[in-house]
Amino acid sequence: MNLLARFEEVAESLFTGMFKKNNNSRLQPVELAKELVRIMQKNKQVSISQVYVPNVYRVFLHSSDWSPFANFGDAFLIELSKYLHAEGKKSGFTFLSKPSIELHSDDTVKPHEMFIEVDFDDSIEVLWDDDDEYEEEAQEAVESVDWRDQTNIFQGELPYNLRNSYEQSRKIRYALEIIQGPDSGKTFPLEEGTIHIGRHGQCEIVLQDPEVSRRHLKLSSDGEDWVIDDLGSTNGTWLNGQRIAKQKIGLGDRVEIGQTIFILRHH
Repeated sequence: MNLLARFEEVAESLFTGMFKKNNNSRLQPVELAKELVRIMQKNKQVSISQVYVPNVYRVFLHSSDWSPFANFGDAFLIELSKYLHAEGKKSGFTFLSKPSIELHSDDTVKPHEMFIEVDFDDSIEVLWDDDDEYEEEAQEAVESVDWRDQTNIFQGELPYNLRNSYEQSRKIRYALEIIQGPDSGKTFPLEEGTIHIGRHGQCEIVLQDPEVSRRHLKLSSDGEDWVIDDLGSTNGTWLNGQRIAKQKIGLGDRVEIGQTIFILRHH
């Protein structure tokens, strides 16, 4: 049994039928677990001798998704922590402590979505007994990973800078160019996937504009097409002069949020 299957089995016994497989109406425990692993891997930092991953994870969910998990308190959080710790160990990562996972209700996050903040904090202590089954699975599945092709290299032993930088080695075809606002003149290369834009430090693109919401919008791409999605911002998102909620954007389109105007262009 792999680690994810082991976690899913434990979650099913914990929630006793509350979450049914193939039920898309609710955020599933396994979806949350997978996203935590993705965020852990995305934020890994390499020093001379260790590959560090965050040990603090703050998960923000819509209240409708948060409530079922919150009812089980620490029991579910401990299982998430054990699973994430085992996945990290399997990949040879180093935590500053056992992972601390918090769940928060935030209705600016859309249902069935999540927003995760991470941190490196060597002052915290997370207490749970080692789980032999998780540890055995992790030990059996140890993988070799070429981290240096994917990660920033730091000279110090402890990583402090958590802001993600776009790696020039990746094939990036598009960019956002800020043509007006406090960040005017900046260009942000875009990688395929989902990119959050706002004032919050954990957004992939962080803006200094005080009229931009903390998590203002997200850009999503599955290849050639880019879709812009307003995340319930205070001042709204405007595409070529029209206020939008969700819309496909093309090269040269002007997007206005707060005082900021940016365009999509080739990189």
